[in-house]
Amino acid sequence: MIISICIPCMNRAYDLINTLPQTLEAAEASPPVEIAVLDYNSDDGLQEYMDIRRLLILKPGNRITYNRYEGRDYYHLAHAWNLAARLSIGEYVVIAGADALFGKEYIATLRGLIAEGAVWIRGRHFKGIVCVQRREFIEAGGYDERFEFYGGEDKELEARLKRRGAPFGLLPDGLVSVLQTSNEDKLSNYRLPLSKREMMERGAAIRAENDAARLTVANRGQAWGTR
Repeated sequence: MIISICIPCMNRAYDLINTLPQTLEAAEASPPVEIAVLDYNSDDGLQEYMDIRRLLILKPGNRITYNRYEGRDYYHLAHAWNLAARLSIGEYVVIAGADALFGKEYIATLRGLIAEGAVWIRGRHFKGIVCVQRREFIEAGGYDERFEFYGGEDKELEARLKRRGAPFGLLPDGLVSVLQTSNEDKLSNYRLPLSKREMMERGAAIRAENDAARLTVANRGQAWGTR
């Protein structure tokens, strides 16, 4: 079973340079794994960096894939995460930012929880990094693409997966963390110059609306996660 680690990235090559070696180590410890990088119209040398990394010789079944999206000149969070997942090939997708640091046993532990029946999995303290069965992710409508900005999209997706009755698996602590990144860097590529708090408030309103409606499928009737 292929697990795809999906990493959308816009002008955060400096983060990926620091985290990709650990992602590769986790993949090599438990193949087959796809590391699927989505270049969301970056202009910071990400393509050149990935051109070299795709030449690495990996264990059988492992691969690094690279796609580039040029449809926007700003970052749209939910669309980027949806597109990265839909372009990948794995039966399960791990959706994470370029700043995610995976421990060596991360993938192997996911496989154990999947074997026990988990359809979606996350760590106790890192809700933004989630593993979901591809079929369930697509049937649930992916991330609600009204979440253009940072904040709350993970909680909204999880609330929908719970309402859908998807079996949950909890990762042990210590298997995943994130690089410390300034808010200025995290927010610099969005369309509007909103503060983190303002972005979170917009996201909270979307989540409250979906919770009130007991929504189980996002983006209904829309072509979501497309080029």
